[in-house]
Amino acid sequence: MTSLDDFDRLILDLLQDDAERSSEVIAAEVGLSASAVQRRISRLKREGVIEKVIALVEPRSLGRTVTVLVEVEIDNERRSALEAFKRWVSEAPEVQSCWYVTGDADYVLLVSTRDLDGYNAFIERLMTEQPVVRKYKSLISLKTIKRGLKIATDVT
Repeated sequence: MTSLDDFDRLILDLLQDDAERSSEVIAAEVGLSASAVQRRISRLKREGVIEKVIALVEPRSLGRTVTVLVEVEIDNERRSALEAFKRWVSEAPEVQSCWYVTGDADYVLLVSTRDLDGYNAFIERLMTEQPVVRKYKSLISLKTIKRGLKIATDVT
């Protein structure tokens, strides 16, 4: 576990709002030199605190109008079956995220498709290509209230 001080937490907080913010701008906001900020960012990347820097794309701009949370129940939790399911999910372009969860479902998928026909085609592939899936439940998003990946840094 990496030890983070208040400067690291402030830097992470700022980067999560805008990863294109320059070291100079961050330095002015946190009270360090630009080179100290850059060294800290490099260390945070090297230590895996910052996994990757990505662009958050508005789904509708790419014609992705349907967002669905899919609860999936697995029929058989044999290791080989679970590994095959995880590989399939990792390769499915419609799946943005997948979580192994507690409760009635075994997995929850975040799925993005162009339309309901695209979602139905995804489900058909899932059920055909993954016989280990016992059943699924779809929670179709009607409106996005908040979207993002920001994690609270608990800056004091």
